[in-house]
Amino acid sequence: MKPLIFSILLFALNYLALAQTSTITVTIEGINNTNGKIQIGLYSKKSDFGNYDKVFIGVAASPLIDKITYTFKDIPEGTYAIATWHDANANKKIDKNFFGIPSEKYGFSLNKYGKFGPPDFDDVSFKIGKVENIQLTIQLN
Repeated sequence: MKPLIFSILLFALNYLALAQTSTITVTIEGINNTNGKIQIGLYSKKSDFGNYDKVFIGVAASPLIDKITYTFKDIPEGTYAIATWHDANANKKIDKNFFGIPSEKYGFSLNKYGKFGPPDFDDVSFKIGKVENIQLTIQLN
């Protein structure tokens, strides 16, 4: 009987721990075709921001005309930023023209953009508490 009670208690504690996390639901708008993937990167560190290889959680979603919605689940308390782009040719990098300007549509959390390059983590980051459900909309530029 003791192992059964212990197992039930352990399950309940695990369930409560998972219930104490947050979600971030992001809607990406301004998608104009269904080619490639919509790359969504959730970043938790300023030093990693913009480097897709150092993303906290990365998602490649199939694009739909107009918009898509994705929910990051079980996110611990902290400060985060999102960078996204429409990777139309699915090469996992944002393509640029001759002048170094992105030729694929992109966006950032809080819909802020840098003047001469990507914005700083501090400009696009947001805080999330222990148990929150954040909803963001990012317009691809």
